[in-house]
Amino acid sequence: MADAPENDPARDEALRRFAALVGSVGVKRFAQSLGISTRQINRILAGAQPNPVDRLVRALQSAQPEVGDCVLDYVCQEMGGHFVRTEAFDDATVNAVKECAEAIAAISDGQISELDLKEIREAISALSGLITAFHTQRPDPPPSGSD
Repeated sequence: MADAPENDPARDEALRRFAALVGSVGVKRFAQSLGISTRQINRILAGAQPNPVDRLVRALQSAQPEVGDCVLDYVCQEMGGHFVRTEAFDDATVNAVKECAEAIAAISDGQISELDLKEIREAISALSGLITAFHTQRPDPPPSGSD
């Protein structure tokens, strides 16, 4: 790991995050889940072998943002969530949240009036617009060329 600066805060943070992953289940169980030895895990923790968290972050930083975002979204989906870039929270997002809050407030009394239906339609429309904008900003990554 001679190519990384001695005092690299990003590398230090990645090591801290890797250590948290290992610590959450223990070295032996973590090593078994990766199919590597506990010695390799300990070498990573000691800085003698490359840290996979640091490598992932650097790999994402090296790619085009759209492709990196798709990879992050895949990782997030594997963990039960979705990746959304912070810049995606613009006026459309604020409007969608506002419309949804109004729709929830409108139906919270258990009665649905014509005005409530209008609020619900506006919320659905705002969310649909947000989803469309989100997918427009983040196209699927180009095929890798390997089949």
